[in-house]
Amino acid sequence: MHSSEQSDNGWPDFGSPLCGTSQGMLLDAAMDGPVGMNPDTSAFGDAPCPSGPDLLRRWDDHHTHWQARLVEGLDPTARLLLGRIAPDSRAMTRGREVVGGLNFASSDHLSLAAHPAVLAAASAALAKFGTQAGGTAAAQGRSLPLQQLEEALADLLCCREASVFPTDWAAGYGAVRTLVGEDDHVLIDALAAPCLREGAQAATRNLHPMPHGAIEAIIHRLARLRAADAKAGILVMTESVFTLDSSVPALRWLRDACLRHGATLLVRLGHDFCASGDGGLGFLGREGVIGETDIVVGSLSGVIGASGGFVASDAPGLAQALRLRASTLHASAALSPLQAAIALAGLGIVASAEGAQRRRRLAANIERLRASLQARAFQVLGEASAVVPVLLGEHALARRLTRAAIAAGALVDLIEHPAVSRGGSRWPLMVMADHTAAQIDTMVEIAVAAREAARPEDGHDIATSLMPAAIGEPEDEAWS
Repeated sequence: MHSSEQSDNGWPDFGSPLCGTSQGMLLDAAMDGPVGMNPDTSAFGDAPCPSGPDLLRRWDDHHTHWQARLVEGLDPTARLLLGRIAPDSRAMTRGREVVGGLNFASSDHLSLAAHPAVLAAASAALAKFGTQAGGTAAAQGRSLPLQQLEEALADLLCCREASVFPTDWAAGYGAVRTLVGEDDHVLIDALAAPCLREGAQAATRNLHPMPHGAIEAIIHRLARLRAADAKAGILVMTESVFTLDSSVPALRWLRDACLRHGATLLVRLGHDFCASGDGGLGFLGREGVIGETDIVVGSLSGVIGASGGFVASDAPGLAQALRLRASTLHASAALSPLQAAIALAGLGIVASAEGAQRRRRLAANIERLRASLQARAFQVLGEASAVVPVLLGEHALARRLTRAAIAAGALVDLIEHPAVSRGGSRWPLMVMADHTAAQIDTMVEIAVAAREAARPEDGHDIATSLMPAAIGEPEDEAWS
């Protein structure tokens, strides 16, 4: 297993970028050979560190690095869709090349983004309420669809109130900044979402990043902190499922430990919310902590088909505190009535018999994809969930695999260092309810063909290189 060192601030150290590389050296290396920043062999995290007195020119070397990757067909980032999200889609690359085929790179897990009921709700809201909120949630920016959405979210999660934010990042950051004072303590899984991490860093000096998935270590640290400080607030933060390794924390253990030591538990919902479990309650429902989690933070995208995020809680004063104290809410326009109506329609489908049927189809697709990939010697990580993480290994191999897969007609994303550990590059394959069995099988065949096309010239067995003994267990994933 790879071992990542902790940096000075307690977060996993994924390796230091190569700083000080000149633009000329970078371009020469990219075009001429293996010296320096080769677009095939240099890690994403090895892109030059931005520095220098000119704030705009700091990014020149970074730009050159990514342009070199683009020229080599090794930059899968920043594609744009040319139509609706669908299991079969067309997209345009950053180099304006049109690519298309099977779409495993869009998070529309219940296939609601183009659902007739959702489109009808959007049209009706547009006609009645117009395009924008016209103000903040603290002033006169809230709308009737927004209020109905907040009530529906609170009911679903068995909470007193829910507050909707313009984005899910704003919801997570705003919740932490509102809750935590400078003398309070925050215990956070080291791979929790950036919105939670950055909110905690801005709120308090007493930040305690914990090794990913180390529930017993978190509980032990919680007990020590409470014994040492009986007056300070303690916030424990984790996720319902971690996207890039599909791991699920022991939420009941954390809930019970927080109760014992007078701490507050915040759980950020992942791609399981509305996509799995009875009633769409995901792993929070499976672990039996619906209505028992102090604060729930989540996203309206991915499953429900809208933009935005939310914070839900039983605390009677939190919703108004968020409207007036969370800068990401009171200093931003409220979610538009159009997006609120879309989310409300999506939630209605989630709660219906059709929603249950869509979750069953999604679960069958997930199981088929995971089992088929594993049968073809790919390492699939974690528990079954709507994002299937497929470990590819070193970044050079992973880039060639991704280039070959896209060329063969599969839209996939690539996650590499520093978002994950060195040697831990992976595809986060996003599964939809409307994927057919034939499309799942074709995706697997494309993956196998891409692996063959990416085979090194020395004939090294790529399938063997992807097995756990060669790559090691995944750790330190920080992207979400």
